[in-house]
Amino acid sequence: MVNLELYRVFYYTAKAGSISKAAQELHMAQPSASLAIKQLEDSLHTNLFHRTPRGVSLTSEGSTLFAYIEQAYELIMSAESKLDEVAKMGGGEVRIAASISVIQYVLLPHMERFHREYPTIEIKVVHGSTLGCLKLLKEGKIDFCIVRLPIEDESLMTTSLLSIQDCFVAGEKYKHLSEAPVSMKELAEYPLVVFPPHMTSRQAMNRLMASYGVTFEPKYEIGSLQLLIGFAQANLGISYVVREFVTKELDEGSLFEVKLKEQIPRIEFGIVRMKQLAIPVAAQQFIDQMLAEGSVKEEN
Repeated sequence: MVNLELYRVFYYTAKAGSISKAAQELHMAQPSASLAIKQLEDSLHTNLFHRTPRGVSLTSEGSTLFAYIEQAYELIMSAESKLDEVAKMGGGEVRIAASISVIQYVLLPHMERFHREYPTIEIKVVHGSTLGCLKLLKEGKIDFCIVRLPIEDESLMTTSLLSIQDCFVAGEKYKHLSEAPVSMKELAEYPLVVFPPHMTSRQAMNRLMASYGVTFEPKYEIGSLQLLIGFAQANLGISYVVREFVTKELDEGSLFEVKLKEQIPRIEFGIVRMKQLAIPVAAQQFIDQMLAEGSVKEEN
């Protein structure tokens, strides 16, 4: 059986370069520390230290062992720290970035529940485009962001959060488009209200139309979901939106979903974080809560 206490004494001795200093740090007698080192060397059948009047230094075998023990010990210390953070969850913060619509329809319900359970943890939210959110993430200004997937970046880790459906919606003037299917080519002849070209939802729409060989000139380019909804309700055009974000308007009859002959593929929204950086316990708890509870707010 592995005697972890022997490795603990070995670790401190290697770090201090002295058995007596290691014994002081470990609050044990020097003879006990020397015996622990001797027992470890005997069990491994090798000398781990060169002994000199000025202290000790690692042998080649000792250096090899220390490379592994150091990693293991630091992992143990990190685990203890994380457990301490969990126990203390009475402080700290969670830093998130997302678009305004994602904040409204995805984050808010979870923020409410998380705040109810952990009232002393501060939740900081920043809104921005996908590129803006990723920039904040790489600058270390947020713990994670929620954006459309896929994200092609080797330095980032993504976790799928929810599947959504893009669609075209219209007001009363164009209600007939919800009754009989139309083609993308036919739809392109109507006034279209879409997000600006730099936004990922617009880029998704561009790819969709191009995949069916359709070109279009939008009537309006607007960077706000609420305005896209408003323009459609005001009969100013056909808006391209996320169906899950306009369920209230569809249910109450102020918007109508356009029936298309072609299929619009579902897309994923996901949690994006830095691959090589440990995420704070509070932020991980928030993520776990979202994944466990589901993510789209239902409008009644």
